[in-house]
Amino acid sequence: MTPRRTITVSITPLQDDLLRACMKSGRFASVSEVVRAALRLFEREEAAAQGRVSRHPDTTPTDV
Repeated sequence: MTPRRTITVSITPLQDDLLRACMKSGRFASVSEVVRAALRLFEREEAAAQGRVSRHPDTTPTDV
């Protein structure tokens, strides 16, 4: 597993509701899992915007 680093972020109440809903659905076990999935999507969007495809080493088809 890739080493992890702990960070602190500020989110809006609406974003907090979304995080909680993702975990309540059972699809994600933690806020960290939700944030990592969102960052992978952001990474793909950025790569597409730059005209290239990027796959993060931790990404598998079921991680999305």
